Amino acid sequence: MHEQPHKGLLNREEAIRHAIQVYGPQLDVLADMVNYGSNLVPRAYHSSAKGAAEAVVIGVLLKQIVAMLDAVEVLVRQGISYAGLLQARAAFEASLYVDWILSADAENRANHYLVANLRGERKWAKRAMPGTPEKKDFDARFQPLGSNLSVTSPDIETDAKNHLAEVDRLLGQPHFNRIDVAFEQHRRASRRKHEPTWHALLGKQSIRQIAEEVGRAPEYEIFYSRGSDVTHAGLYKDHIKFVRGGFRLKPIRHLSDSHGLLLSVMGLAIRTFRRVIHTYRSGEAPAFCKKYAEDWRHAFVSVQRVQYNI
Repeated sequence: MHEQPHKGLLNREEAIRHAIQVYGPQLDVLADMVNYGSNLVPRAYHSSAKGAAEAVVIGVLLKQIVAMLDAVEVLVRQGISYAGLLQARAAFEASLYVDWILSADAENRANHYLVANLRGERKWAKRAMPGTPEKKDFDARFQPLGSNLSVTSPDIETDAKNHLAEVDRLLGQPHFNRIDVAFEQHRRASRRKHEPTWHALLGKQSIRQIAEEVGRAPEYEIFYSRGSDVTHAGLYKDHIKFVRGGFRLKPIRHLSDSHGLLLSVMGLAIRTFRRVIHTYRSGEAPAFCKKYAEDWRHAFVSVQRVQYNI
């Protein structure tokens, strides 16, 4: 027999009605931004030099932002603003990377991003290959759970070896090899098993430092930190309110965070779209400004706040 939701905690129908009633115009604009972004990705790449910087900035980071905008629109339309903060955090981080890569030394920074990814793939491939230090370490980590989570089969091992060969081939290219060597030297010098972040070798040890360099520290403090609260279950007040004699539970679906959430994702979409257009399709800038003024601006500047009496 299927469970029925506790209506006091989870009223899907009411949450959806409330979301459309309060934020219908903003959600429609957000969906239009997603549509616009889906067209900007191939359009910008077609106009670019198609190097590593363009692959990362357009093919990965811009596409990541569009995907997160899409997720936020779907979630808020269902009355789920709290979980949408996770997608906003991811979109903000990608937006910072776009600004930072394009601000200077773009090809080299993009190559560091790619090498860090490839090194991660190499580590996972070795975890599927019996006899490797990575495999032994991986098995040891799961041993306390008392179950065999490490599955080995001839097919998996063969796939891992083939993938490792491809990763090693890519990392063996001169423009990647020197960065791969630098990553390995950094990892060994730090005497830590985990890999350094892709931007650590470029002098940035944290997202905060990148935000400061590109002039977006205030956004980091407000929006990224709020997303981190959700990611790490950091605030009790997101879920309960203390009252005399105990506490009250807040509903699972609500719109309390929608004001900041929508402002942040719509704002970073406009900013990043503009940055990509300026870099790769500068002649399109007037049309983008017209699009913003006629289709997006009113909804963007009129986001309402929602308060609950709980």
